[in-house]
Amino acid sequence: MKVSIRTKLIVAILLPLLAVYCGVLAGNYYSARREVVAQAERYLLELANNDAANIDEQFKIAEQAASSIASLAAEQPREVFERRSEVILRGVLLSRADLQAVTVYLEPSADAGGQTSPAFGRFVARQVPHSRPVRPGGPGMRGPRPRPGPAGAGAPATAPASRPAVDLSDPTEEAGEPPPGSAAETYVLAVRRGDVSAAMPDFDRRQWYLNARGRRRTVWTEPLVDDKIAVVPVCRCVAPIVREGQFMGVVAADLSIRSLRRALGETKLEGGYCVLVSRDGMIVSHPGKDIAMRETLAQMAQREKTPELDAIADAMAGGYSRRADVQDPYSGLPSWMVFAPVRSCGWSFAVVMPRRQVLAPIQNWLRRDLAVMVGGLGLIVFVVTMVSVRITRPIGRLVAAVRVLGGGDLHSRVGGTHRRDEFGELSRAFNGMVRALAHHIEARMRDAAARKAVESELQVAREIQASLLPAGLPDRPELELHATVVPAREVAGDFFDFFYVSENVLAIVIADVSGKGVPASIFMAVSRTVIRDHALAGLAPAEVLNRANHLLAQGNERMMFVTIFFAHYEISTGRLVYANAGHNPPCLAGGAGGVRSLGSPTGPILGVFENERYSQKQAQLQPGESVVLYTDGVTEAMDAQGRPFRLEHLARILADNPKASPEEICGLVVQSVETHRRHEQQDDVTMLVLRRKQ
Repeated sequence: MKVSIRTKLIVAILLPLLAVYCGVLAGNYYSARREVVAQAERYLLELANNDAANIDEQFKIAEQAASSIASLAAEQPREVFERRSEVILRGVLLSRADLQAVTVYLEPSADAGGQTSPAFGRFVARQVPHSRPVRPGGPGMRGPRPRPGPAGAGAPATAPASRPAVDLSDPTEEAGEPPPGSAAETYVLAVRRGDVSAAMPDFDRRQWYLNARGRRRTVWTEPLVDDKIAVVPVCRCVAPIVREGQFMGVVAADLSIRSLRRALGETKLEGGYCVLVSRDGMIVSHPGKDIAMRETLAQMAQREKTPELDAIADAMAGGYSRRADVQDPYSGLPSWMVFAPVRSCGWSFAVVMPRRQVLAPIQNWLRRDLAVMVGGLGLIVFVVTMVSVRITRPIGRLVAAVRVLGGGDLHSRVGGTHRRDEFGELSRAFNGMVRALAHHIEARMRDAAARKAVESELQVAREIQASLLPAGLPDRPELELHATVVPAREVAGDFFDFFYVSENVLAIVIADVSGKGVPASIFMAVSRTVIRDHALAGLAPAEVLNRANHLLAQGNERMMFVTIFFAHYEISTGRLVYANAGHNPPCLAGGAGGVRSLGSPTGPILGVFENERYSQKQAQLQPGESVVLYTDGVTEAMDAQGRPFRLEHLARILADNPKASPEEICGLVVQSVETHRRHEQQDDVTMLVLRRKQ
């Protein structure tokens, strides 16, 4: 009776028991992990949204200040507002410690009497460094910021407290001057003022000014680090002043970046940190001093080769609130980035937390359960091991035989072929496999020797073919020339050639032989030799093709043929005299006429019709114009849907790069063909580009 190894292992009950243990452990682990992850994600999203709302409150206050002053300027007569502007600006600045500067700018205007008012601009800014008022309950003091509960509490984030509207009245008019030596006096003296035109002559030509003027609504700038008014880094809120539909100027309220960073510092995260990102991806606040205000998320993604940061930057720009997995460039750890939008200005607030910090509770639980599981399995494994020693002893003998076989001994054999179980079958199969392997290896060695000989011959053929192509480029200042060939197989059927017929005439040739591989390469070598011999005799292009065709067609029983474009280029005049034997019509590019074709061939393919006669044409190359020669390996390259590259694609590349050099044109076309092609290369790709420089 045959007893299988599987039956013996099932008797030991090891696999079912392990399956039960592992199933229970995995189920509990993934259930607990899912709960911990969801709980942590909820907490971090609440934290991010709450902090983003608190930061947004600072932006709203600055926006409210700018809009209130703009409304006041639109309502009051211009001369009254100009007279009181400095008092108003100072009052607004002192009412908010987060503001670094407040600016008003009025464009020149004409009143009803025809009087023209010149441009008016004033600013009031804090001295550097930016400071907060210290008197209790004074302007700029902020109450405690609400925080969500600890991870897992599930309590919703507390909404940010409302703030009073900005007071535009002059504090000195209502309460008088502050007493000498008081904290308020110190705060007032820490203010500087000036004329906008003197501090920033191009104020009304800045992009944020033009945006506010064109859109007629409040706009926020990116962080300004070299502003002449604020001096320190700020984010500027620009509110337009519009009276009866007419744009008068703007009010700018500068929110201090330092105050935003100070607010972020109040968020305490165990093992994590906070990040503030502008609308265009600039990292405004970050614990890394060499990162904050120095690069964008896109630049960091490029520097660290972290594409997920690009996706996060796009999501932030779209105003989304979500969690994303990222390899944190700052800590080098796999992390979560949970971000929420600061809606007033389009910025985003993000919390970065290492994934191991998030998963720490579930890892502790897993270690505890694993300890219990390992202890319970220890005894069972001992029993199963004792039983399996007897059962698996034949496997040891088979392993030893396999090792001997692996060392190269093809005479290795294993005993136990008389057994009636799987070990007996495996022993017999192994011995038969070794005998078959010995015969197979012997046959493969013979095949490898033959293949190596063929490959060696092909390599020699390729080297010979490469030696037939021109080794250098024409050294003439009047022209530029570059050619390239990318063979589809070891040897190519395409070829190009250029050589001087006389001191002023350069012959250029490009050809495509029918077929592939060695036969095509031999026919290519013969065709090149015939063309060059007749061309060096001083014959015209058409006559060269006539005689070459007559020679190639004689005895051509395999009916191989070649398409050839052959031309004489007069270096001094730019005149191109050519004959085309069934080849793809070249293109002229780079001139005033754009991209144009040289027209249809002047005769059929070469090497088939012995008595065929060819005609010739001519074209004129203007300075800076190029003639582009190519084979059908360019225009007939197929994509995944079977669509060819086509001449229109080539013409578009030439039209989009009119100033490219011949070498650049060849590189662009070959790269585009490689990108377009989705299958293995089936045809040689050959190009020759000649440009007239002067």
